[in-house]
Amino acid sequence: MDISTIISFVTFATVASFTPGPNNVMLAASGANFGFRQTLPHILGIVFGFCTLVVAAGLGLATLFAALPWLYDALKIISFVFLLYLAWKIGSAGRAKTKDKDKPLSFLQAASFQLINPKAVTVVISSVTAYTSTAENVGAAVTILLVVFATATICATCTWAVFGTAIARVLNNQHRLRLFNITMALLLLGSLLPSIIAPVLIK
Repeated sequence: MDISTIISFVTFATVASFTPGPNNVMLAASGANFGFRQTLPHILGIVFGFCTLVVAAGLGLATLFAALPWLYDALKIISFVFLLYLAWKIGSAGRAKTKDKDKPLSFLQAASFQLINPKAVTVVISSVTAYTSTAENVGAAVTILLVVFATATICATCTWAVFGTAIARVLNNQHRLRLFNITMALLLLGSLLPSIIAPVLIK
């Protein structure tokens, strides 16, 4: 992978990592409701799960989805149902008095979610396919992708969690917090639209 290709991929990975999606919206909501420290397992779970996805794609996940397109469709359905549940949890979350009941996603939950996260799966498969198809050494190319994605994901997840923590200072009453949570829930549902509309437009 030459330097121009690496620069191109770094740009792609940065944009893909920082733009709003299920992970980033949930991190902002978690930061606002629980603070940065309690959101750390969620952040680490995303990074681990996403990097695992990159390695899996490099080992042939993209080929598997190409051979079994119904499997990808099944994962999208599971993702849609799970995100509906998360949107409801975020939209109905409250402040301190309910924090004992409402908890941020754990490391394992966040890591597992990456396997059915439509944005993550699409970004990883498309990038691995595009940036390794012409590489002489696929292993080296996947390693570069892994390092770049890991760095971009760490920066993006921390930024969105800090954003949520910072905006929590404005959410100093129950009404504002509830409005914020409902907005985050709607944005979470909205993040599903590209994966739902794109196949329809293609057809």
